[in-house]
Amino acid sequence: MAQEYVLSLGNRRATLESAGGKGASLARLLRAGMPVPGGFHVTTAAYDRFVAENDLESGIRAALENVDASKPDTLKKTSEKIGDLFLRADMPEEVSGAISEAYAGLDQGEPAVAVRSSATMEDLPGASFAGQQATSLNVRGEDELLEAVRRCWASLWSARAIAYRERQGFDHDRAAIAVVVQRLVAAEVAGVLFTANPLTGTREEIVVNAVRGLGEVVVGGLATPDSFTLDRTTLAVRERKTGRQEVETVLAKHGTTERPLEPERAAQPTLGDAQLARLAQIGIDTESHFGTSLDIEWAYADGRFWVLQARPITNLPPAPLQDVRWDPSFPDSAWWRRQVVENMPEPLSPLFDEVYLREGLELSIDAMMEFFRMTYFRVEDFVDRPLFTTINGYAYTRANYKPFGWSAVPMFLRVTVDEFRMMFGEEMLAYWREEALPAYLTKVERWKAEDVASAPDERLLAGVRELALEDARYWFACVLMLARAKVTDALLGRFLTMVTPSRNLISGMFLRGFPSPTLDAEAELTQLAERIRDSDDLQTVITATPAADLPEVLRRTPVGRDSLTAFSRYLDRYGHQVYNLDFVAPTQADAPLPVLLSLKEIVERPGHDPRSRQQAIVAERDKLVEETARSLDPLRRKAFRILLGWAQRFGPDREQALFHMGAGWPILRRLALELGRRLVESGSLLTADDIFFLETSEIREAIAVRDSGQANPNLANLARGRRELREARKRLHPPPVVPTAYNVRFGPFDMSAFETQRRNVPDGTTLRGFAVSPGQVSAHASVIRSPEDFSRMEPGTILVCPTTTPAWTPLFSQARALVTDVGGVLAHGSIVAREYDIPAVLGTGVATQRIRSGQRIRVDGDAGTITLLDTTGEEGTRRR
Repeated sequence: MAQEYVLSLGNRRATLESAGGKGASLARLLRAGMPVPGGFHVTTAAYDRFVAENDLESGIRAALENVDASKPDTLKKTSEKIGDLFLRADMPEEVSGAISEAYAGLDQGEPAVAVRSSATMEDLPGASFAGQQATSLNVRGEDELLEAVRRCWASLWSARAIAYRERQGFDHDRAAIAVVVQRLVAAEVAGVLFTANPLTGTREEIVVNAVRGLGEVVVGGLATPDSFTLDRTTLAVRERKTGRQEVETVLAKHGTTERPLEPERAAQPTLGDAQLARLAQIGIDTESHFGTSLDIEWAYADGRFWVLQARPITNLPPAPLQDVRWDPSFPDSAWWRRQVVENMPEPLSPLFDEVYLREGLELSIDAMMEFFRMTYFRVEDFVDRPLFTTINGYAYTRANYKPFGWSAVPMFLRVTVDEFRMMFGEEMLAYWREEALPAYLTKVERWKAEDVASAPDERLLAGVRELALEDARYWFACVLMLARAKVTDALLGRFLTMVTPSRNLISGMFLRGFPSPTLDAEAELTQLAERIRDSDDLQTVITATPAADLPEVLRRTPVGRDSLTAFSRYLDRYGHQVYNLDFVAPTQADAPLPVLLSLKEIVERPGHDPRSRQQAIVAERDKLVEETARSLDPLRRKAFRILLGWAQRFGPDREQALFHMGAGWPILRRLALELGRRLVESGSLLTADDIFFLETSEIREAIAVRDSGQANPNLANLARGRRELREARKRLHPPPVVPTAYNVRFGPFDMSAFETQRRNVPDGTTLRGFAVSPGQVSAHASVIRSPEDFSRMEPGTILVCPTTTPAWTPLFSQARALVTDVGGVLAHGSIVAREYDIPAVLGTGVATQRIRSGQRIRVDGDAGTITLLDTTGEEGTRRR
């Protein structure tokens, strides 16, 4: 069969492979009856013939041999070298003849056309190559057309396109390109239409951006478009924002040019309400054929709208949830976000919810009762089961207790005495260090040795469940270490408040500078940075490369491979640390961006020495101890020494215990994703990590279907629906207590002091929280809501986030202070902030809602307040 070098625009053979992403989309639009300017495709077969006949492939490979995406000069030279090859090559006569014949068929004479590249990797889900290749407007005549086609082909090897494929991991050998040739629309107005609001995710709104003249004025950054937000149902305009346009792009004799826009035209609306309604209806009709929200390029000329391109909206937020209520999961119950759920900042995945929260933690409570050997009462005597639940996907622990009176106090005193006896002895420490931790790590090692590729499906599922349940049981051992640290910290803090009311002393001032895995990890990373600085070439690579690209760049750089090996050893030791206890979230080893950001920052900032900082903190701490002791009378001094000794003895155990939380998650995720991959192959899941959105019984059903050689697409849809719901729920802000007005009590005792969030008013310039690390700092804020935002962390700013877990620690080296929504004096963030010697205020409840990135704020770690110093702030990123 002869190669098809040209296809009509609406031809059904114009697929992604033959016509590229843009071309395939236009063909689909035209067949659906959308108003698309006529034209034709120059197929990828034409490009392949051009490359093959001129033997360009070997030249391209030679040019790419030493390409380095981190070095603009290298990219430019590589691109110019390949471009020169294309300019000197001859176009095969069969190809040029087919193009000329198709052009002649458009119209009599030499019609003006638009010539646009259409790459086969363009407009793919999860990858946008917009702007990477070439466009030529107002092309007239065969010679100009053939030259424009050649430029489009060469643009596949532009510096931007090469760098993008390098960063995204796309294979250059698989890159191919087609060209779309269309009649040119001499636009009076042009722009973009979104069939959903791209900022809020609202599907009930249509957003239109419009400028006068051709749309290239926006691409070139020469104008700010008018913006209109329309109601999808009524097509009425909800909001108008007037842009700023002083020049417009118009057609010249050849190509285009910019000319000043007359003031009287600039003052007029680009589109009227009736025109906007017509355009919006075209968008709705187009969306109905694609089945997804679209980003549509359009033009208006001679009273008619034209569709120039349509593609799915990239990174569209989930649709906002409507009528969300924070009601208890069970009748007459109350719930709060504290203890273990503080490590679950986002909505839970269904598998984690089932296995860890509902099964594992309940088993952990039973293990606790067995450990304490408290046979004279049961948990159920004072609180109903379950003890944990989710509300709108967020984890909560029970806050309502069965009523009892003062008659039960003697029994509680007995329980308290038993707990204190065990707490201040060695039994708790021995249980954690000699039983719980070794048992957990042994199971992790056993599953790590499993041959994942050959393990049966049920075996993989068994490993996921066993590791999840074992980590939940290990949580109880952590609770023991937490309890000792929390009680002794509270005793010291209360004592300081009573005996030194005017000095604003907090317990955290005396609990700094102790050895910890956090400090060990920072010191090891600093040593790696120092070795990098010893090599000028390597330091240059690190400095010039965005953090996310460092592993790939180092892998291709001989001088960088040793550093990459050292970094891998670092992740082996510390990479199990979690951003989120829910195993749906990657661990630090899976997603090391914050560590890479920290490494890059240390390399660029000589003098970072965590051990010296620790020594300075120890000296400052010990000086404060002596000053405080001298200020007290003998009796109080003795009490202070005793309470301080307890707190300093038990406090460091907390971080040692919590360091191993999630230790099994790297192997658990490996087991789960292997099983998920198999279920994708069988057709029961769409992506491997959709497995986290099924429960155990559903996974077993999928395994059974796979064993029968069939698929269950209903499970795929179920998992994808749950994933989308979780994404939408991420935009909610869970209250500290449900019902929100509930006052937590334990019998006659008020428990509100144990809440992990202050109840701040919704306005004003001051937020209250818990003072956990001393000092005052005024600086701009970096609001980091999740690991996806880590690249937005600006060095030297105040880190504002919902909460922190161990894997957030690398961000602390870049922060001048810490503010969180959730957390108290013994939360992870408070302890790490003290070790990094930065002020911290935790548990504000609303910081991530009230503070914007770029806004200047003041953090008072002594008083526990945050002051908003200005009302501005802009969301932005600095690519690092």
